Amino acid sequence: EMFAELARRQIAKGPATLEEIEMAAEEVGRVASEELQAAKLSALPPENGKPKPCPKCGALVPVKARNRVRHFLTIAGELRLSRNYHYCRACKRGFYPRDIELKLPEEGEVSDAMERRILDFGVNTSFAEAAQRWAIHYPTPISSNLVRRVVDRVGLRREAAHSPLALQQACRPTPEQPARSLLVAADGSMLLTREASWKEAKVAVVARASVIPNKVSPAVSDARFVAILGGQEEFRVALAAALDAERADEVMNIVWLGDGARENWTLATDLCPFAIQILDFIHAVQNAMVCAKALLGEGDPGLPLWEERIRHLLGASPDAAIRELLDCLPHTTTDEQLEALNKLVGYYRANDKRMRYSEFREQGLPIGSGIVESAHKHVLQVRMKQAGQRWSIVRARRMVQLRALYRTAGPRRFHWAIREALRVPPSRPHIQIQNAPRRAKRDFVPTPISLYNRRRASI
Repeated sequence: EMFAELARRQIAKGPATLEEIEMAAEEVGRVASEELQAAKLSALPPENGKPKPCPKCGALVPVKARNRVRHFLTIAGELRLSRNYHYCRACKRGFYPRDIELKLPEEGEVSDAMERRILDFGVNTSFAEAAQRWAIHYPTPISSNLVRRVVDRVGLRREAAHSPLALQQACRPTPEQPARSLLVAADGSMLLTREASWKEAKVAVVARASVIPNKVSPAVSDARFVAILGGQEEFRVALAAALDAERADEVMNIVWLGDGARENWTLATDLCPFAIQILDFIHAVQNAMVCAKALLGEGDPGLPLWEERIRHLLGASPDAAIRELLDCLPHTTTDEQLEALNKLVGYYRANDKRMRYSEFREQGLPIGSGIVESAHKHVLQVRMKQAGQRWSIVRARRMVQLRALYRTAGPRRFHWAIREALRVPPSRPHIQIQNAPRRAKRDFVPTPISLYNRRRASI
């Protein structure tokens, strides 16, 4: 009856467009929602003032201050909450039982549901544009600084999570059965920072066999992504967690694609000693073209023919390419030409076992690292290489890792996954996350030695 009366009054004002009707209905709903939320908070039973268990140590802690007020934003509008404050002297930590009961974030000025929505905007576009786009979807306005603060807070939570494995399991549950095959690809991507100009972010993809069709570039709809703006050891730990979450030590067929950098193959040998290592075909051709430009000169009309020939030779065997390159040796006239030719031949000889492209094609294995090149674009560059962006290293490190987790978990699971991983105590860094299937005898991250022994025993 109330809605019918509201509709009658709206129509009585005169003709209205459908948009005006929609906006009026949305405003009525917003006001009703805000009043309903306030009424529900007021209807909560008052706190009894008794000691409450510390969320960290579990000891009963008495009230230290009563009726502290917290203002926070929700989707429906601003709300006010009065609650008691407890302080645990043993843990040196304060807490609000009512906040815990309502599952409010410990810090910040927004509700959990609003934080989740703001985060989704903040990790996908610039903070200023996120605030503008927010205004299209929600009546409660936000500022770009609020978006920045929310992203920073969630980034700090991700850093506080003690277990990279728990993060991976929370983002995407560990499968009940190991994959028949896994594809691993790693590469570097340059980001512009304020302190160090261009700085490399390492990116890796771990994809299951179902996304490796025969002789077709694999899709990444069922992949895990790892991204680190930091050192090789930090990258190794994060990638090891992704591999363990996919039960890589139980997978008999693993393909590892790389661009020829020595650290890629060191990482592959360390984490997956039985993986088939493949040098990206495009990188092999690009190195040949660098040599060609040194021998023939920039802009020489013979360069397209050189590229066509090297593609044909590499498709046959690396030995055929090396033999024909050595035939060029008598025609080198300068030290620069000799050095370029020597460098290319050495590069091919060092990677000859990773360049058996004809054999790899016959087995239906991918020979191009397009899966990780694509990851550079949709994981990092789409958010972190927008016009005029220069990142502080601290914020860039957070955003790089948040973007990788976002693409792994998906929009719906992302915020929840970080919160769940944070609950894993440091004393049990490899505990299984809720909703992730549990596997018997798999509560540890295997070392390369244990990987080797287990694989050898299975063979």
